[in-house]
Amino acid sequence: MATTAPMPQAELIAMMRRLADHVRDGTTDVGADVVAVPVASYLDPEVWQKEMDVIFKRVPLLAALSCELPQPGDYKALELAEVPVLVTRADDGRAHAFLNVCRHRGAQVVAAGCGHARRHTCPYHAWSYAGDGRLAGIYGQSTFGSVDTDRLGLVELACDEHAGMIFTCVTPGVAVDARRWLAGFDDFLAPFRMQDWQVVDRHEEPGANWKVCYDGYLEGYHFSSLHRDTIFKTVMSNVMTYDAYGPHQRIGFARQGLDLYQQKPEEEWEPFDGISVVCTLFPNVSIALAPRATLVSQLMPGPTPDRSLTRQTVFSMTPVAGDDQWAAARANARFLYEVVRTEDYATGLGIQRGLAAGANEQFLFGRNELGLHRFHATVAAYLAAGTGTALP
Repeated sequence: MATTAPMPQAELIAMMRRLADHVRDGTTDVGADVVAVPVASYLDPEVWQKEMDVIFKRVPLLAALSCELPQPGDYKALELAEVPVLVTRADDGRAHAFLNVCRHRGAQVVAAGCGHARRHTCPYHAWSYAGDGRLAGIYGQSTFGSVDTDRLGLVELACDEHAGMIFTCVTPGVAVDARRWLAGFDDFLAPFRMQDWQVVDRHEEPGANWKVCYDGYLEGYHFSSLHRDTIFKTVMSNVMTYDAYGPHQRIGFARQGLDLYQQKPEEEWEPFDGISVVCTLFPNVSIALAPRATLVSQLMPGPTPDRSLTRQTVFSMTPVAGDDQWAAARANARFLYEVVRTEDYATGLGIQRGLAAGANEQFLFGRNELGLHRFHATVAAYLAAGTGTALP
């Protein structure tokens, strides 16, 4: 049994060097200038609807990590952009994604959650479907009448599994190429072997506008003020590195005491003792990497511009065994959820109220908030292009 999590050691050490230099010099990665974003982009229903239509309904969305469906027969049912989706692992080991909608009368076939089933039976009239989406049974078929069962399987969505992640697009007929979508980010992420991680806990948190919430995952400028008694005790404020991979980002944060590593030879450096790393997958996923408590946050816009829902799952990169390890892992998960709820999202809900008050016509993103520059520029590029089928 592995006790050390696999990881891209050389790249993490390189990030440590960059962050250690920033700590020494009192600097951080920066953009060319301060950037202004109209407040209307968080409020305007037409902008929000275009984000749904052009981005969330057209680009590849992370539906699951491979470790959430390790065996044939495993499944995950969830909503992506208000669309019910069922992700399965069929008997041949392949991952599939379908609209979670019965072909008889449109009921949701599988309730939200994860599980294991060889067949998925609609609770309304008991039509059942195999893991590959085929219509496998019609209750009372002799009295129902003759239908073409080959044409009545679940509606399949494009699905691609790569680097321990399963991506789909919620619009039928739109292709998904995970390797191309990741734009080289998979070279960094694949060595973490997400397919071997273990689920520790799951949580859902309601929030403000999806971009209000997502902005908080893209910078560490707020750590010393908003997270003074929590995150800031272990992670420095306003010391960051930013790297872009197409529309995605990798953000490095310096941990308290990183400067002491300069007194040690590099062969003794342990990256996650000195830095924290957050990987964001456009448009809505944050992966806060940590060997025993990786927090994956998936932000989904709500039914209106002022609401969102974040699904959070805590994973361990190595197997959790024994009562003590499980207790510690779940305590870590509860801590992370509490920080997000009482600090980040409570602030976001206040921002949402402030948006409507009219105090600001624009928000200013400092040079040190480079992650926000890149994210909002990417959103704007998609909206301007009017399609989610090509990288900006």
